[in-house]
Amino acid sequence: IYIGHSLYIHEKVLPFLQRQQAPGANFPRVCVKADTTVHLIARVLRGEVHVGFGVMPILDRDLWVTTIAQEYFAACIPAEHPFKTKLRLSVHDLIEETLYWMPRSSHPAFYEQVTDYLYGVGIHPHSLQEARAIIQGIDLAANNLGVALVPQSAARFLRSGVLFKPLTDKLIKIETTIFVRRDQMYGETSEFVNFAIAELRSQRTNVQ
Repeated sequence: IYIGHSLYIHEKVLPFLQRQQAPGANFPRVCVKADTTVHLIARVLRGEVHVGFGVMPILDRDLWVTTIAQEYFAACIPAEHPFKTKLRLSVHDLIEETLYWMPRSSHPAFYEQVTDYLYGVGIHPHSLQEARAIIQGIDLAANNLGVALVPQSAARFLRSGVLFKPLTDKLIKIETTIFVRRDQMYGETSEFVNFAIAELRSQRTNVQ
């Protein structure tokens, strides 16, 4: 079974996928690859990947899609930032900052969903810059070049020179989804999907 996953999915999904590749796992023939949600959608539709783990929204009618986890955003700020003593921040607090976030090409629908909110609370379009990966955004913040907008679970990346502050804004969130071609939802693929949903939903997968 070929499995693809985005780098923005919930942190509990990757350990689950790694367990499926271990000896004695329920599905011993699992091969896992990373890609963007947009590329995964295309690869699942072409039949190159059986199951995708990506980020909503996914709107293709030929795909069977369900959300399995969600989490909110955090701001990764330089360690000596004026907000270093605050427990939480809001997007409005970051209006004067350079914000690093995912490239639009990684997932245009999700990018526009979030940026529409950012612009609505006062973030200037010129303040929003692209970081190719979460860890690159964190490195830019560590070098005092701005603030990285990251999933709250990104705090697991140990990096000196930065602090992670949960955002109070609940109208933007990252919804991790599992998707497969509708006409392929049978046999081993269907068994894997149902097993993954049961396992991941049984865990606490809402990061507050």
